[in-house]
Amino acid sequence: MNQQEFTAAVLAAEPTLYRVAKAMVGNEEDCADAAQQAILRAWERLDTLRQPQYFRTWLTRILINECKGILRQRGRQAPYDQAAAEAIPAPSEEDHSDLYAALGALEEKYRLPVVMYYWEGFKTREIASLLRLPEGTVKSRLRTARIQLRDTLKGACFA
Repeated sequence: MNQQEFTAAVLAAEPTLYRVAKAMVGNEEDCADAAQQAILRAWERLDTLRQPQYFRTWLTRILINECKGILRQRGRQAPYDQAAAEAIPAPSEEDHSDLYAALGALEEKYRLPVVMYYWEGFKTREIASLLRLPEGTVKSRLRTARIQLRDTLKGACFA
């Protein structure tokens, strides 16, 4: 894979990288940092890519490792600012912020498979490989996440 092919593949994978990073680290700055670091590491280790057709999966695995590193560095606790939370405007009719809030409320072990499966279109087998989990665990986490989302969104337009 040459530089032009690498650039094209990274640009094609960019939305996936953003959504996976957002699901893991939460804020925009850390998403950008994780994605940039993952792209840099992928370029440096391009010779370890065995099958170019799995570039997106390979790059996503690198991104997941980068996100885990960011989470280790900052810890999982984020300060809560009551005034800032109250200043957020109410969602419009077209806004799906209640869905995103419910998704954000899920534990990471449930949130990440949901994002990868429903938003990114990865198969459960691919998710299992990326997260280094048995496929049955991925399926059960997807099921648990769907139940939690359904309970959280009861009464919303999605339920």
